[in-house]
Amino acid sequence: MFSETEIHEGTTRIIVPEHPTKSIFYNPVMELCRDIDIASIAAFSSSHPNPAQLTYIDALAGTGVRGVRVANEVGLHVTINDRSTPAYELIKRNIALNAVEERATAYKENANVLLLQTNYDLVDIDPFGSPVPFLDAAAQSVKKLLLITATDTAPLCGAHTGGMRNYSARPLNTEYHAEMATRILLGAVTRELARYDKAIQPLLSYASAHFVRLIVRVEKGARKADECIERLGFIAHCFFCGHRFTFPCADMLNLNVPNTCALCGQKLRVAGPLYLHPIKAKEFCEQVHLELGNRELGKKHEALKIVHTCIHELDIPFYYEHHALCKSLKLPPTPLSSLIDALHSNGFSASRTQFSDTAVKTNARIDELKTLVKALSTEL
Repeated sequence: MFSETEIHEGTTRIIVPEHPTKSIFYNPVMELCRDIDIASIAAFSSSHPNPAQLTYIDALAGTGVRGVRVANEVGLHVTINDRSTPAYELIKRNIALNAVEERATAYKENANVLLLQTNYDLVDIDPFGSPVPFLDAAAQSVKKLLLITATDTAPLCGAHTGGMRNYSARPLNTEYHAEMATRILLGAVTRELARYDKAIQPLLSYASAHFVRLIVRVEKGARKADECIERLGFIAHCFFCGHRFTFPCADMLNLNVPNTCALCGQKLRVAGPLYLHPIKAKEFCEQVHLELGNRELGKKHEALKIVHTCIHELDIPFYYEHHALCKSLKLPPTPLSSLIDALHSNGFSASRTQFSDTAVKTNARIDELKTLVKALSTEL
Protein backbone atom coordinates (compact mmCIF):
# COMPACT_ATOMS: atom_id res chain seq x y z
CA MET A 1 0.00 0.00 0.00
CA PHE A 2 1.05 3.56 -0.64
CA SER A 3 0.75 6.49 1.75
CA GLU A 4 -2.01 8.81 0.58
CA THR A 5 -3.44 12.25 1.06
CA GLU A 6 -6.60 14.06 0.04
CA ILE A 7 -6.34 17.13 -2.17
CA HIS A 8 -8.84 19.48 -3.79
CA GLU A 9 -9.02 20.51 -7.43
CA GLY A 10 -11.86 22.79 -8.39
CA THR A 11 -14.77 21.62 -6.23
CA THR A 12 -13.63 17.99 -6.35
CA ARG A 13 -11.92 15.94 -3.63
CA ILE A 14 -9.28 13.47 -4.79
CA ILE A 15 -7.21 10.88 -2.95
CA VAL A 16 -3.67 10.80 -4.36
CA PRO A 17 -0.38 9.13 -3.37
CA GLU A 18 1.76 11.30 -1.12
CA HIS A 19 4.74 10.25 -3.25
CA PRO A 20 4.86 9.15 -6.92
CA THR A 21 4.42 5.43 -7.52
CA LYS A 22 4.99 3.26 -10.59
CA SER A 23 1.36 2.17 -10.77
CA ILE A 24 -0.53 5.38 -9.91
CA PHE A 25 0.30 8.68 -11.57
CA TYR A 26 -0.82 12.09 -10.35
CA ASN A 27 0.81 15.25 -11.69
CA PRO A 28 -0.07 18.39 -9.69
CA VAL A 29 1.53 20.59 -12.37
CA MET A 30 -1.27 19.57 -14.76
CA GLU A 31 -3.95 21.14 -12.55
CA LEU A 32 -3.76 24.18 -14.85
CA CYS A 33 -4.56 21.97 -17.84
CA ARG A 34 -7.40 20.26 -15.99
CA ASP A 35 -8.91 23.62 -14.95
CA ILE A 36 -8.95 24.72 -18.59
CA ASP A 37 -10.39 21.32 -19.55
CA ILE A 38 -13.29 21.66 -17.14
CA ALA A 39 -14.19 25.09 -18.52
CA SER A 40 -13.75 23.89 -22.11
CA ILE A 41 -15.88 20.76 -21.69
CA ALA A 42 -18.55 22.83 -19.94
CA ALA A 43 -18.50 25.38 -22.77
CA PHE A 44 -18.71 22.65 -25.41
CA SER A 45 -21.45 20.65 -23.71
CA SER A 46 -23.57 23.77 -23.08
CA SER A 47 -24.47 23.85 -26.78
CA HIS A 48 -25.83 20.30 -26.61
CA PRO A 49 -29.61 19.97 -26.06
CA ASN A 50 -29.03 17.46 -23.26
CA PRO A 51 -25.46 17.60 -21.92
CA ALA A 52 -26.11 14.77 -19.46
CA GLN A 53 -26.46 12.43 -22.42
CA LEU A 54 -22.94 13.13 -23.65
CA THR A 55 -20.42 10.35 -23.01
CA TYR A 56 -16.84 11.13 -22.04
CA ILE A 57 -13.84 8.84 -21.55
CA ASP A 58 -10.65 9.58 -19.64
CA ALA A 59 -8.76 6.69 -21.21
CA LEU A 60 -5.46 6.95 -19.27
CA ALA A 61 -6.73 8.16 -15.95
CA GLY A 62 -4.15 7.53 -13.22
CA THR A 63 -5.92 8.65 -10.04
CA GLY A 64 -9.00 9.51 -12.10
CA VAL A 65 -8.78 13.19 -11.18
CA ARG A 66 -9.76 14.53 -14.61
CA GLY A 67 -12.67 12.14 -15.17
CA VAL A 68 -14.03 12.55 -11.67
CA ARG A 69 -13.88 16.32 -12.07
CA VAL A 70 -15.80 16.12 -15.36
CA ALA A 71 -18.50 14.03 -13.66
CA ASN A 72 -18.63 16.22 -10.57
CA GLU A 73 -18.13 19.73 -12.00
CA VAL A 74 -19.67 19.40 -15.48
CA GLY A 75 -22.18 16.60 -14.94
CA LEU A 76 -21.36 14.37 -17.93
CA HIS A 77 -21.56 10.59 -17.95
CA VAL A 78 -17.92 9.51 -17.76
CA THR A 79 -15.84 6.40 -18.24
CA ILE A 80 -12.59 6.50 -16.25
CA ASN A 81 -10.01 3.92 -17.26
CA ASP A 82 -6.58 2.78 -16.16
CA ARG A 83 -5.15 -0.69 -16.71
CA SER A 84 -3.19 -0.55 -13.43
CA THR A 85 -5.03 -2.44 -10.66
CA PRO A 86 -3.99 -0.02 -7.87
CA ALA A 87 -5.05 2.93 -10.04
CA TYR A 88 -8.37 1.27 -10.85
CA GLU A 89 -9.08 0.70 -7.15
CA LEU A 90 -8.20 4.32 -6.35
CA ILE A 91 -10.44 5.60 -9.16
CA LYS A 92 -13.39 3.72 -7.63
CA ARG A 93 -12.65 5.30 -4.26
CA ASN A 94 -12.45 8.79 -5.79
CA ILE A 95 -15.76 8.25 -7.57
CA ALA A 96 -17.38 7.27 -4.26
CA LEU A 97 -15.69 10.13 -2.40
CA ASN A 98 -17.47 12.62 -4.67
CA ALA A 99 -20.76 10.69 -4.79
CA VAL A 100 -20.81 10.53 -8.60
CA GLU A 101 -21.45 6.79 -8.91
CA GLU A 102 -24.49 7.41 -11.11
CA ARG A 103 -22.42 9.36 -13.63
CA ALA A 104 -18.97 7.74 -13.43
CA THR A 105 -17.80 4.20 -14.13
CA ALA A 106 -14.30 2.85 -13.54
CA TYR A 107 -12.64 0.39 -15.93
CA LYS A 108 -9.39 -1.59 -15.83
CA GLU A 109 -8.72 -2.16 -19.53
CA ASN A 110 -6.15 -1.57 -22.21
CA ALA A 111 -7.03 1.96 -23.38
CA ASN A 112 -6.90 1.07 -27.08
CA VAL A 113 -9.13 -1.97 -26.62
CA LEU A 114 -11.71 0.04 -24.70
CA LEU A 115 -11.71 2.82 -27.31
CA LEU A 116 -12.14 0.33 -30.17
CA GLN A 117 -15.04 -1.35 -28.40
CA THR A 118 -17.10 1.80 -27.83
CA ASN A 119 -17.73 5.16 -29.48
CA TYR A 120 -17.64 8.12 -27.10
CA ASP A 121 -18.81 11.68 -27.72
CA LEU A 122 -15.74 13.11 -25.99
CA VAL A 123 -12.42 11.25 -25.97
CA ASP A 124 -9.59 12.43 -23.73
CA ILE A 125 -6.05 11.08 -24.20
CA ASP A 126 -3.53 12.31 -21.63
CA PRO A 127 -0.57 9.89 -21.67
CA PHE A 128 2.86 10.08 -20.13
CA GLY A 129 4.85 10.94 -23.27
CA SER A 130 3.52 10.66 -26.79
CA PRO A 131 -0.17 10.19 -27.62
CA VAL A 132 0.73 8.46 -30.91
CA PRO A 133 0.16 4.87 -29.64
CA PHE A 134 -3.45 5.84 -28.85
CA LEU A 135 -4.30 8.11 -31.80
CA ASP A 136 -5.67 5.41 -34.10
CA ALA A 137 -8.11 4.02 -31.51
CA ALA A 138 -9.08 7.52 -30.38
CA ALA A 139 -9.76 8.57 -33.97
CA GLN A 140 -12.08 5.60 -34.47
CA SER A 141 -13.88 6.07 -31.16
CA VAL A 142 -14.49 9.84 -30.99
CA LYS A 143 -17.76 11.35 -32.23
CA LYS A 144 -17.76 15.02 -31.19
CA LEU A 145 -14.73 16.28 -29.23
CA LEU A 146 -11.14 15.08 -28.98
CA LEU A 147 -8.77 16.22 -26.24
CA ILE A 148 -5.10 15.28 -26.68
CA THR A 149 -1.99 15.90 -24.57
CA ALA A 150 1.62 15.38 -25.62
CA THR A 151 4.48 15.69 -23.16
CA ASP A 152 7.22 14.55 -25.55
CA THR A 153 7.82 18.13 -26.58
CA ALA A 154 11.51 17.66 -27.49
CA PRO A 155 10.87 15.60 -30.66
CA LEU A 156 7.77 17.66 -31.45
CA CYS A 157 9.66 20.94 -31.49
CA GLY A 158 12.87 19.64 -33.05
CA ALA A 159 15.10 19.81 -29.98
CA HIS A 160 15.64 16.02 -30.21
CA THR A 161 15.25 13.51 -33.02
CA GLY A 162 12.00 11.58 -33.35
CA GLY A 163 9.66 14.06 -34.97
CA MET A 164 9.59 12.22 -38.28
CA ARG A 165 9.58 8.79 -36.64
CA ASN A 166 6.77 9.56 -34.19
CA TYR A 167 4.70 12.17 -36.02
CA SER A 168 5.60 11.72 -39.72
CA ALA A 169 6.70 15.34 -39.80
CA ARG A 170 9.98 17.23 -39.59
CA PRO A 171 10.10 20.00 -36.98
CA LEU A 172 12.77 22.70 -36.81
CA ASN A 173 14.25 23.92 -33.55
CA THR A 174 13.36 27.59 -33.98
CA GLU A 175 12.51 30.27 -31.41
CA TYR A 176 8.83 29.55 -32.11
CA HIS A 177 9.33 25.86 -31.24
CA ALA A 178 6.33 25.72 -28.87
CA GLU A 179 3.94 26.67 -31.65
CA MET A 180 5.70 24.38 -34.10
CA ALA A 181 5.18 21.48 -31.68
CA THR A 182 1.49 22.34 -31.38
CA ARG A 183 1.00 22.52 -35.14
CA ILE A 184 2.99 19.32 -35.80
CA LEU A 185 0.72 17.52 -33.34
CA LEU A 186 -2.39 19.03 -34.93
CA GLY A 187 -1.15 17.85 -38.31
CA ALA A 188 -0.70 14.30 -37.04
CA VAL A 189 -4.20 14.32 -35.50
CA THR A 190 -5.66 15.70 -38.75
CA ARG A 191 -4.12 12.92 -40.84
CA GLU A 192 -5.14 10.20 -38.38
CA LEU A 193 -8.80 11.24 -38.26
CA ALA A 194 -8.94 11.74 -42.01
CA ARG A 195 -8.28 8.02 -42.43
CA TYR A 196 -11.73 7.49 -40.90
CA ASP A 197 -13.45 10.29 -42.87
CA LYS A 198 -13.35 12.66 -39.92
CA ALA A 199 -12.27 16.30 -39.85
CA ILE A 200 -11.15 18.52 -36.99
CA GLN A 201 -11.83 22.11 -36.05
CA PRO A 202 -9.35 23.31 -33.42
CA LEU A 203 -11.21 25.03 -30.61
CA LEU A 204 -8.34 25.67 -28.20
CA SER A 205 -4.68 24.71 -28.60
CA TYR A 206 -1.91 25.80 -26.28
CA ALA A 207 1.46 24.86 -24.84
CA SER A 208 2.62 25.35 -21.27
CA ALA A 209 5.93 24.30 -19.75
CA HIS A 210 6.37 20.64 -20.68
CA PHE A 211 3.18 19.82 -22.57
CA VAL A 212 0.99 20.59 -25.58
CA ARG A 213 -2.80 20.39 -25.24
CA LEU A 214 -5.32 20.23 -28.07
CA ILE A 215 -9.11 20.53 -27.85
CA VAL A 216 -10.69 19.93 -31.25
CA ARG A 217 -14.23 19.49 -32.52
CA VAL A 218 -14.70 16.40 -34.69
CA GLU A 219 -17.00 16.26 -37.71
CA LYS A 220 -17.84 13.27 -39.91
CA GLY A 221 -17.60 13.26 -43.71
CA ALA A 222 -15.09 12.41 -46.43
CA ARG A 223 -15.39 15.85 -48.05
CA LYS A 224 -14.81 17.60 -44.74
CA ALA A 225 -11.80 15.35 -44.10
CA ASP A 226 -10.36 16.24 -47.52
CA GLU A 227 -10.89 19.94 -46.82
CA CYS A 228 -9.15 19.54 -43.46
CA ILE A 229 -6.13 17.89 -45.09
CA GLU A 230 -5.85 20.97 -47.31
CA ARG A 231 -5.13 23.01 -44.17
CA LEU A 232 -1.76 21.28 -43.83
CA GLY A 233 1.42 22.71 -45.22
CA PHE A 234 5.00 23.69 -44.45
CA ILE A 235 7.08 26.49 -42.96
CA ALA A 236 10.29 27.54 -44.68
CA HIS A 237 12.82 29.11 -42.31
CA CYS A 238 16.15 30.84 -42.86
CA PHE A 239 18.43 30.34 -39.87
CA PHE A 240 20.80 33.03 -41.16
CA CYS A 241 18.51 36.10 -41.21
CA GLY A 242 15.35 34.72 -39.55
CA HIS A 243 13.01 35.08 -42.54
CA ARG A 244 10.11 32.61 -42.52
CA PHE A 245 7.02 31.92 -44.58
CA THR A 246 4.41 29.22 -45.12
CA PHE A 247 3.29 27.31 -48.17
CA PRO A 248 0.68 24.58 -48.80
CA CYS A 249 1.41 20.92 -49.43
CA ALA A 250 0.54 21.33 -53.12
CA ASP A 251 3.53 23.65 -53.63
CA MET A 252 5.89 21.10 -52.12
CA LEU A 253 4.50 18.37 -54.39
CA ASN A 254 4.90 20.65 -57.40
CA LEU A 255 8.42 21.65 -56.30
CA ASN A 256 7.21 25.24 -56.42
CA VAL A 257 9.26 26.37 -53.42
CA PRO A 258 12.53 28.33 -53.56
CA ASN A 259 15.63 26.72 -52.02
CA THR A 260 17.21 29.99 -50.98
CA CYS A 261 16.06 32.91 -48.84
CA ALA A 262 14.68 35.85 -50.80
CA LEU A 263 16.16 38.28 -48.24
CA CYS A 264 19.71 37.03 -47.75
CA GLY A 265 20.30 34.25 -50.30
CA GLN A 266 21.10 31.59 -47.71
CA LYS A 267 19.66 28.08 -47.82
CA LEU A 268 16.13 27.60 -46.49
CA ARG A 269 15.11 24.71 -44.25
CA VAL A 270 11.58 23.32 -44.26
CA ALA A 271 9.38 22.08 -41.40
CA GLY A 272 6.23 20.02 -41.73
CA PRO A 273 3.76 18.92 -42.71
CA LEU A 274 1.92 20.81 -40.00
CA TYR A 275 -1.42 22.55 -39.44
CA LEU A 276 -1.31 26.08 -40.93
CA HIS A 277 -4.86 27.30 -40.28
CA PRO A 278 -6.20 28.82 -37.01
CA ILE A 279 -5.53 26.63 -33.99
CA LYS A 280 -8.36 28.11 -31.93
CA ALA A 281 -11.93 29.33 -32.36
CA LYS A 282 -12.34 32.81 -30.89
CA GLU A 283 -16.00 32.47 -29.88
CA PHE A 284 -15.32 29.16 -28.14
CA CYS A 285 -12.36 30.66 -26.28
CA GLU A 286 -14.58 33.52 -25.14
CA GLN A 287 -17.06 30.97 -23.74
CA VAL A 288 -14.22 29.14 -21.97
CA HIS A 289 -13.01 32.44 -20.50
CA LEU A 290 -16.49 33.07 -19.06
CA GLU A 291 -16.62 29.56 -17.62
CA LEU A 292 -13.23 30.01 -16.00
CA GLY A 293 -14.31 33.29 -14.45
CA ASN A 294 -17.44 31.74 -12.95
CA ARG A 295 -15.80 28.67 -11.43
CA GLU A 296 -13.87 27.83 -8.28
CA LEU A 297 -10.46 26.82 -9.63
CA GLY A 298 -7.00 26.54 -8.16
CA LYS A 299 -5.21 27.84 -11.25
CA LYS A 300 -7.84 30.36 -12.31
CA HIS A 301 -5.45 33.29 -12.80
CA GLU A 302 -3.03 31.36 -15.01
CA ALA A 303 -5.87 29.74 -16.96
CA LEU A 304 -7.59 33.07 -17.59
CA LYS A 305 -4.33 34.57 -18.85
CA ILE A 306 -3.73 31.76 -21.36
CA VAL A 307 -7.28 31.81 -22.73
CA HIS A 308 -7.43 35.63 -22.84
CA THR A 309 -4.24 35.71 -24.89
CA CYS A 310 -5.60 33.01 -27.20
CA ILE A 311 -8.71 35.12 -27.86
CA HIS A 312 -6.66 38.07 -29.09
CA GLU A 313 -3.78 36.18 -30.73
CA LEU A 314 -3.29 36.53 -34.48
CA ASP A 315 -3.80 33.41 -36.59
CA ILE A 316 -0.23 33.40 -37.88
CA PRO A 317 1.66 30.08 -37.56
CA PHE A 318 4.86 31.49 -36.04
CA TYR A 319 6.12 34.33 -33.86
CA TYR A 320 9.25 36.39 -33.23
CA GLU A 321 11.08 36.39 -29.91
CA HIS A 322 11.57 40.06 -29.12
CA HIS A 323 14.57 39.64 -26.80
CA ALA A 324 16.37 37.34 -29.24
CA LEU A 325 15.75 39.82 -32.04
CA CYS A 326 17.12 42.71 -30.00
CA LYS A 327 20.16 40.65 -29.01
CA SER A 328 20.91 39.86 -32.66
CA LEU A 329 20.80 43.61 -33.38
CA LYS A 330 22.93 44.38 -30.30
CA LEU A 331 20.17 46.57 -28.90
CA PRO A 332 18.57 46.64 -25.45
CA PRO A 333 15.00 45.22 -25.54
CA THR A 334 12.28 47.83 -25.65
CA PRO A 335 8.86 47.15 -24.04
CA LEU A 336 6.95 44.60 -26.08
CA SER A 337 3.84 46.78 -25.94
CA SER A 338 5.80 49.60 -27.61
CA LEU A 339 6.83 47.30 -30.45
CA ILE A 340 3.24 46.14 -30.97
CA ASP A 341 2.06 49.77 -31.04
CA ALA A 342 4.78 50.64 -33.55
CA LEU A 343 3.77 47.75 -35.79
CA HIS A 344 0.15 48.88 -35.70
CA SER A 345 1.16 52.48 -36.45
CA ASN A 346 3.05 51.30 -39.52
CA GLY A 347 0.12 49.35 -40.94
CA PHE A 348 1.01 45.87 -39.73
CA SER A 349 -1.04 43.43 -37.68
CA ALA A 350 0.51 42.44 -34.36
CA SER A 351 -0.38 40.66 -31.13
CA ARG A 352 1.06 38.86 -28.18
CA THR A 353 1.12 35.07 -28.19
CA GLN A 354 0.22 32.57 -25.49
CA PHE A 355 3.32 30.55 -26.43
CA SER A 356 5.74 33.13 -25.00
CA ASP A 357 5.52 36.23 -22.81
CA THR A 358 8.37 37.88 -24.71
CA ALA A 359 7.23 37.24 -28.30
CA VAL A 360 5.16 39.02 -30.92
CA LYS A 361 3.05 37.74 -33.79
CA THR A 362 2.97 39.95 -36.85
CA ASN A 363 2.54 39.88 -40.60
CA ALA A 364 5.64 42.05 -40.94
CA ARG A 365 8.68 40.33 -42.51
CA ILE A 366 11.82 39.95 -40.44
CA ASP A 367 13.58 42.81 -42.29
CA GLU A 368 10.61 45.11 -41.70
CA LEU A 369 10.49 44.08 -38.06
CA LYS A 370 14.22 44.74 -37.61
CA THR A 371 13.83 48.21 -39.11
CA LEU A 372 11.06 49.05 -36.64
CA VAL A 373 13.03 47.66 -33.67
CA LYS A 374 16.02 49.82 -34.60
CA ALA A 375 13.86 52.90 -35.00
CA LEU A 376 12.09 52.26 -31.74
CA SER A 377 15.39 51.82 -29.89
CA THR A 378 16.59 55.16 -31.25
CA GLU A 379 13.40 56.92 -30.17
CA LEU A 380 13.60 55.56 -26.64
